[in-house]
Amino acid sequence: MNEQGRVEEAGILPLTPEQVALLPSDEDVCFYREHGYYLSQQIFSEAQVDALLDASERYYAGEVDEPGNPALRRYQPDGDYGNGLRKHDYASFFSRELARLTRSPLIGAIAARLAGSPSIRLWHDQLLYKPVDYANKKVSVGWHTDRQYWRSCSSTTMLTAWIPFHDCGEEMGTITFFDRSLQWADKAEGLNFFSNDLEGMEARLKMHDRSIVKIPGNLKKGQVSFHHCLTIHGSGPNYGSAPRRSIAVHLQDEANRYQRYRQGNGELASHANDRLCREVEDVPDYTDPYVCPVLFRTR
Repeated sequence: MNEQGRVEEAGILPLTPEQVALLPSDEDVCFYREHGYYLSQQIFSEAQVDALLDASERYYAGEVDEPGNPALRRYQPDGDYGNGLRKHDYASFFSRELARLTRSPLIGAIAARLAGSPSIRLWHDQLLYKPVDYANKKVSVGWHTDRQYWRSCSSTTMLTAWIPFHDCGEEMGTITFFDRSLQWADKAEGLNFFSNDLEGMEARLKMHDRSIVKIPGNLKKGQVSFHHCLTIHGSGPNYGSAPRRSIAVHLQDEANRYQRYRQGNGELASHANDRLCREVEDVPDYTDPYVCPVLFRTR
């Protein structure tokens, strides 16, 4: 792979020598493929992370840009957030600043190295806000795999970059991985992003003789975590003094395409991208350059 990464798409710049030095090493790649996660070096400056936080505040205040695809308007924030977990899909399509930073070629280049893919495309993004835990209300992100929600994708090597907007440790409910869980074949049964019953889900996994080792992704401001789409992950309540703020950037390897996948209930698996992407030969085109732009490509 040419890690200098000359990129074909207009508007996506090649990596600088300083950025190339931030790519994962061969040892890091081997670790990721065995353990299912990778914590980057500091790839964003504090000013860049602050810009993400400021952009998210404007987003929540309703100061948004008009998306180029009218079908995305259904995801526009409505200001009715309550006091629980916030998860806003496709937020970057409503904010030029969120789009500019979350679609960084460096994120794409790191993902390409980890996945062993010559190019990386956006799948979709999720702006996340986890409030501080309070009496009678604990807010967790349930144990899950990303793959269980992406059955219409042909690839099983897709991955996610998670970018906190501040230092983030266990006290704040940082992202947490089940070590080596990408190798478990039956893990998705009973897992649920929206469930607060973390202990119940763990108990069901242990019934299958799974030895669970939880690894918290403790990150300094400017670091990014990456995890495999088959890795079980989630997070516990936020016991810190401020909300946990972050954005998840879900990523496709070059080979990913739409596939017909019939679920256990007999229904075809689907994803929101199926309604947003253009169609080619009557199926959603997951290479749609607007919905799923290329972040990085080597040649």
